[in-house]
Amino acid sequence: MRSLKFKVQSSKLLTGILIGFWTLFAYADCIAGDVSFGSQLTINHTDKRVSNASAIIDDEGRIYIGWVKEEGNKNSIYIASSTDGGKTFSDKVRVNGDADMPSGINHAPTMALGAKGEIYVTWSAGRTDGDFSSDIKFSRSLDGGRTFEPTITVNDDKAPASHGFESMIVAPDGSIHIAWLDGREKKEGVSSTYIAKSTDNGKTFEKNVRVDGNSCPCCKTAVTVAHDGTVYVSWRKVFKGDIREIVLSKSTDRGKSFSESVVVGNDKWVIAGCPHRGPSMSSDKDGILYVVWYTEGETGSPAIYIANSKDGGKSFSKKMLPFSNWVFPDHPVMTLNRDGKPLIAWEETTPVLSRLMFQQMDEKTQQINQGIRRAHDPVLSVNKRGDILIAWSQEEIRFTRTAFRLFIGQ
Repeated sequence: MRSLKFKVQSSKLLTGILIGFWTLFAYADCIAGDVSFGSQLTINHTDKRVSNASAIIDDEGRIYIGWVKEEGNKNSIYIASSTDGGKTFSDKVRVNGDADMPSGINHAPTMALGAKGEIYVTWSAGRTDGDFSSDIKFSRSLDGGRTFEPTITVNDDKAPASHGFESMIVAPDGSIHIAWLDGREKKEGVSSTYIAKSTDNGKTFEKNVRVDGNSCPCCKTAVTVAHDGTVYVSWRKVFKGDIREIVLSKSTDRGKSFSESVVVGNDKWVIAGCPHRGPSMSSDKDGILYVVWYTEGETGSPAIYIANSKDGGKSFSKKMLPFSNWVFPDHPVMTLNRDGKPLIAWEETTPVLSRLMFQQMDEKTQQINQGIRRAHDPVLSVNKRGDILIAWSQEEIRFTRTAFRLFIGQ
């Protein structure tokens, strides 16, 4: 191979070496495992004033894509659906009204599906009565995404405080659980983690429950519900000395109260600021809980770890690096296939290259995106028949794409 001569400063030498190794390993990493995705499909946005995407697939194979768009002095959540595997999409439908616009395009809306095809959407909506003041909003569609009902506010405090970085799950019994970071206690530099539940398909939400305090204020929460009804919440917590660890708390009374939080990875990451990177979490049919997260602790280098708990979140296995030959990994997400095996997606980005990666646990990794444009913020969704949807944002020169690929289960 002909050597390439770069006129770079010596401080950039390490980046060049890493990029070279990445190129050499690219072909080996792209060997597909047991999951073979179809061709890349896209929704093209006319400019760059859009958020990264949310994406879910229902048990009949319908795909729903959601995003936030900045339109002058308005921010709008839109959702479009496809019944033909993403080849064509319905007209986009606006979810929110002008009185409950999302705070910005920095975060995608959070979506979930009910047992009868209900579409649930939650987001953080800005307020005008205080700096960083916002509320957790919720809306639902009972007609397959053709229309959305007027929004309701999930947080039950009226104070001008921050409420955001929400996550949502629909439990096996149909109840909806939304967790978020909450600033109502007015502690400088940290938030608290709260959760609320709906038992009437999102018509109303019950009293908010405080899970824990000293939460890192900008790392998104994660929530899941096991088959036995145990509710798990995970987030990044701040400990003495600016140590920021991924922790987990659980509720065995359907979300009414929560246990003391447990450290998942013991990374000892010291950082005097929020890294804006939260965990991803799932529970299988046997009650095994899996958590995936990003850290720069101990080694000082970017890393993605996975750990599991077989005792209901009381303790966790030794954390593992599930990948090999990766460079600058970031923004991992995880779900489980229908057999309970973890599926993980993440991005790898250097100053000049970007790729979106996928791995079914214990199989070969594979590159999902095409081209060199930046691919970021992956999303995974699995339905009961085993279909796997992976979606991400892809930056073009003058516009943004919501890109996705689909694996059809057997």
